[in-house]
Amino acid sequence: MIKPIKSVNRRKVLKGAAATGLAAATLPSLFRPAIAVPETVKIGLVGPKTGPLALFYEEMSWAIEHTKKATNNSITINGTKHPLEIVAKDSQSNPNRASSVTQELILNDKVHIVTAFATPETVNPVSDQCEINGMPCVSNDDPLESYFFGRKGDPKKPFDWTYNFFFNGDEAIHAPMAAWARVNTNKKLGVLWANDDDGRTFARVMPKPIQEAGFTIVDPGRFDLPSSDYTPEISKFKAENAEVVFTVIPGPDFTIFWNQCAQQGYKPKIVTAGKVGEFPQGVYPYGARAINFVVEVWWSRYHPFSSSLTGQSSAELADAYEKDTHQQASMGLGFRHSLLEVPIAALKATQKLDDPASIRNAVRDGSFKTIVGPVDFKKGPLPNTSVTPLVAGQWRKGKKWPLELVIVDHKLAPEIPVNGEPEPMPYA
Repeated sequence: MIKPIKSVNRRKVLKGAAATGLAAATLPSLFRPAIAVPETVKIGLVGPKTGPLALFYEEMSWAIEHTKKATNNSITINGTKHPLEIVAKDSQSNPNRASSVTQELILNDKVHIVTAFATPETVNPVSDQCEINGMPCVSNDDPLESYFFGRKGDPKKPFDWTYNFFFNGDEAIHAPMAAWARVNTNKKLGVLWANDDDGRTFARVMPKPIQEAGFTIVDPGRFDLPSSDYTPEISKFKAENAEVVFTVIPGPDFTIFWNQCAQQGYKPKIVTAGKVGEFPQGVYPYGARAINFVVEVWWSRYHPFSSSLTGQSSAELADAYEKDTHQQASMGLGFRHSLLEVPIAALKATQKLDDPASIRNAVRDGSFKTIVGPVDFKKGPLPNTSVTPLVAGQWRKGKKWPLELVIVDHKLAPEIPVNGEPEPMPYA
């Protein structure tokens, strides 16, 4: 006959353990209270680490490490300290790849929120995947119209899960145009807008404000990228004597265009090279041929804002980056840093970490102070967006770096100081 097992007296076990010199910690977990390990909070991030848009990723790796150091890899939500992990994926500058890795973040990595940056080619497919999957998403570095209308947004029906902060089309044209207008030209503007999200959006929203400012548009029409020959566009610019040029094409394409301009003797007085002129590494290859490129300035060391994560001023953040990397900080640095500021602040305000809608609400309803300025998605100008300030700058021969950005007009954001005057291109 099998004898019944007698109940174990916990006190006797502990007494026996002490008598035999066993530490209480070595006892089976049956006799120890269970200690819940706080859930790891995961922020997913998608950006073009490789491919033709890789310039946009230049400061992102540093921003991630800087944020991890500032937070000590942790975040406190509702009084509980959680481990914090940033899971980064490379879009390879490909919209399909951006969409695919976003699915990985949501379905495999089980992130709590997704972030994305660097043009509509990255941000829009990432945002669309998040919208489909009910995943909170914060993005920047995608012009507001390209973000909203490029995703077939309806102003009467906001998106449910996705939010973007950056400049809008009105600023994007009025900031450099304020600088163009202060240089003596015939106000004929040659535009190079491709058959992509940015180009189609610019072609739709830019002509009216350009014409209202007194400029005549010379538009050869949309064209597919990549392109190996810009002779038709340059010929039209020359034939109509366009003394100002505004391009919005990736670096490799602009290089072909700008080299062919030199070969064909086309010398506009003003050049704005979107997707190139924003970055030191984008203008370095052109040397003296990049001096006085006009660019819309999203952020600079001169901007009067500070980080909610580190307390650093814009100048201090730029100095820290340059000291650590021995590379020149670009306007992208502020937006890379702020891309982590906003979701971290929203997560801290979240009421239920296990409820995506609670995280979404914290993003939607929050008001965030960041290194690039205030971010508030309740203010628009379009649903799900927040506009950031924009000024105009020009690249000049530098003292510390080969070329350095100078703020030459602050008509749209007087709080940002100027430190130069607009000048024409200095052809030899």
